Amino acid sequence: MGAGERLYDGGCAGKRPKKATPTAGVLDSQSVKNAATSTARVGYDAGKRITGRKRFFVVDTQGNLLAAWVTSAACHDGTTATLWWDGVVPHNELPADLRLLWVDQTFRARMQAALPEHQLTVCTPDEVASNKGAFCIHVRRWVVERTIARTSAHRRLARDDERTTRNAAACIYIANIRRILKLT
Repeated sequence: MGAGERLYDGGCAGKRPKKATPTAGVLDSQSVKNAATSTARVGYDAGKRITGRKRFFVVDTQGNLLAAWVTSAACHDGTTATLWWDGVVPHNELPADLRLLWVDQTFRARMQAALPEHQLTVCTPDEVASNKGAFCIHVRRWVVERTIARTSAHRRLARDDERTTRNAAACIYIANIRRILKLT
C-alpha cells in the first residue's frame, strides 16, 4: 500500500477515509549523558548541563515513532531540526506526509522561517492539560514526552553507550519496535 492510498474504517456510513500515513506530528529532543565508549559527536548542552548527545524524536499523534536522529548535545534544537528536515525528510515517507507539527518554543521560530517550502505548519500548543507550578503539561506535546520516557526505560538507552550516532539512532528504533510488539 502506497503513502497516498486511503484506508476505510470498517465501511461505516458517515466515516471519512483515513490516510495510511500520519499528517500531524510532534517534535522534541532529549539530552542524554554519554558513556566512555561513545566517542563520536559528543558535546556539552549548557541549558541542561549535560555532556553527551541529543536525541530528536518525531512522533505521530498516538506516540508512534516516525523518525529519530542523534547529534552532539552542543547543537541548537531549532537549527538541527531544520537542517535534518531539509536533508532527510524528502527521502523518508513517514515524516514527508506531515502537514502539521507541534513543537516547543526552542524549535518554533527557526523552523517556521525555514520550512515553508515543505508545506508544513509549525505551531506550539496553547492548551494546558495540567499546571504543575513552573512546569505545564500541554495537551498535544505530552505524547512525545511519553514516547521519550518509554524509550529511555530500555536499559540500553538509559545512557548513551554507542560509539556512533547512527548506532544510537538504530537503538531508538529497535526500542520502539519492541514497544509496539510488546516484547518488553
